[in-house]
Amino acid sequence: MLLVRAASPSDADVLAPRLRSQDLQEIHAADGRDPLLVLREGVAASDPCFAVLNSAGAPVALFGAIPDPADARRAKVWLLGTPELLQHRRFVLRMSRLWTEKLHERYAVLWNFVDARNQVHLRWLEWCGFRFLRLVEHFGFEQRPFYEFERVHGTGTARTERSLRYQRVES
Repeated sequence: MLLVRAASPSDADVLAPRLRSQDLQEIHAADGRDPLLVLREGVAASDPCFAVLNSAGAPVALFGAIPDPADARRAKVWLLGTPELLQHRRFVLRMSRLWTEKLHERYAVLWNFVDARNQVHLRWLEWCGFRFLRLVEHFGFEQRPFYEFERVHGTGTARTERSLRYQRVES
């Protein structure tokens, strides 16, 4: 069983060396910086930010919403986790839409970019009701394909045909 609580800065220190290889690839492709630094900044900038803990109390994922300074109704949503998180798929799927709605209590639009190679994240985003808006062929530090995605409050529970259907992009 997993538990969700407010994240603390030390959660980033514990999580960073245990991240999934696909999440590490995505961080590097998008940003090129050290994953620990990216996680620390994500925790500090998010409002709110949460840690998903295993039964031993160790973080297996961090997620949050970084407010858009130009529009208080929008936030950049993110989630990074360890391979252990995938062992709890049912919990994650059952709770994901609830936590997405919790983030929507504060923000009307949740958005971000996702590495087109990260099939776990793509399927999870689709499950949560996010729409894929466009494929950006040359994105971030490595200039790799990334999908822009969003979820507008009140539209995410039923998947929409307007969403771009993502396709597998090979590295």
